[in-house]
Amino acid sequence: MTARPILLIEDEHALGTALSFLVRRMGHLPSLVASGAAGLAALEQDEFAAVVLDIGLPDMSGLTVLEKLRLSGAAVPVLVITAHATLEHAIHAQKSGASAYLTKPLDLRHFEQTLGAMLASGVPRAQPTPGAPQTRAATLIGAAACLRETFIGIAHACAGDVPALITGPSGSGKTLTAAVIHAHGPRASQPLAFLTCSHLQDACEIENGGATIVLEEVTELAPELQTRLAAWLAGAAGPRPRLLATSAHDPREAVRDGRLREDLYYALTTLTIPLPPLRERSGDIPALSAFFLGVRTAAPAPQLTAPVLATLQAYQWPGNVRELRHVLDYAAALCGSGPVFLSHLPAHVAAAAGPTATAAPGELEAAVSRWLDAELALPEAERPDYDAMFDRIEAVMLRYLLERHENKPTHLAAALRMHRATLRQKLRRAGLQRGEE
Repeated sequence: MTARPILLIEDEHALGTALSFLVRRMGHLPSLVASGAAGLAALEQDEFAAVVLDIGLPDMSGLTVLEKLRLSGAAVPVLVITAHATLEHAIHAQKSGASAYLTKPLDLRHFEQTLGAMLASGVPRAQPTPGAPQTRAATLIGAAACLRETFIGIAHACAGDVPALITGPSGSGKTLTAAVIHAHGPRASQPLAFLTCSHLQDACEIENGGATIVLEEVTELAPELQTRLAAWLAGAAGPRPRLLATSAHDPREAVRDGRLREDLYYALTTLTIPLPPLRERSGDIPALSAFFLGVRTAAPAPQLTAPVLATLQAYQWPGNVRELRHVLDYAAALCGSGPVFLSHLPAHVAAAAGPTATAAPGELEAAVSRWLDAELALPEAERPDYDAMFDRIEAVMLRYLLERHENKPTHLAAALRMHRATLRQKLRRAGLQRGEE
């Protein structure tokens, strides 16, 4: 195997060193730079077989580097990596000509496989099309880790024209996801049609339904229509609508149960996009709530009180995002323009409040991640070090716990099984030192 030059544009020293070692182990020659400007300069001076590009660079976004690279005419394959996967990042990377997109923390084995496949194919993504539609009419709100696979799948779907299957529980956003794919895809300026499979009577509605057809709940399509659709998809190539299908059920189970033809399953699952239930992404509830309350009226949106927000994040949401929107509409109708209190929530949702309520999975990680993102976005001179960030988190904990124990450090020390002198020291450092009772 011939050693090939690989450019790594990564400002995180430890990760850059690890990736350099991995590239060498693959038998290739890494060149590591720590900024977008240095990466663009290296690409002007030398030729590379591939580029590994981080989005979060100190001088400019990696997506800006990718755009400049493609506008210069360079067709080198680019593997984009990011610590903060968002739908906008994923779609932007695909539309700007990224060959692949991975999220941190990196699975090094997956990284090696992806880079190896890029080098083996030798075929970079096509150049982005100037003036492509950039509508923002439809989008998905959220930044939970469990959405990363969803965002990457949507980005792949936007970049191509193949059929795709969107799976997820009822109310999780499958119809919206289909609209996002159409809005950012190559047929964005053409009609989009939604067909409910349980009501379909004739396959002609699919074959002549428009530029993009969304088959809602494809496992409910009548068997004779499944047969005709599978045959049509397997037929000779030619102009045809793009098919997007949704399913609230596991399509593999539907195949085993005989509710979905196997050949149709394979035709529709060229690309599969999973949507997680809302209970697995409770950290997105504040942003979702602000959006849903904000779109109801041009007036200032009602504000959620802290107990209400905690309750919404503790509730399990069997109806997912759709149920959240209905609950917020109900609460907003009761509270008028004032704040939303627990009394404004439906009784079954408000029941999730109280001392027995537990945080939804991942909520602590989501809250800390949002705060850290804001801290790390500060200019380097203003960015706190690790000790300072840890002290701030501890101060929030201590303030809350002290109030729960009636501002009595002795009681708090006993509850925490902590020596009183140690607690007093922590309280002083947090600026919370108070007199004993």
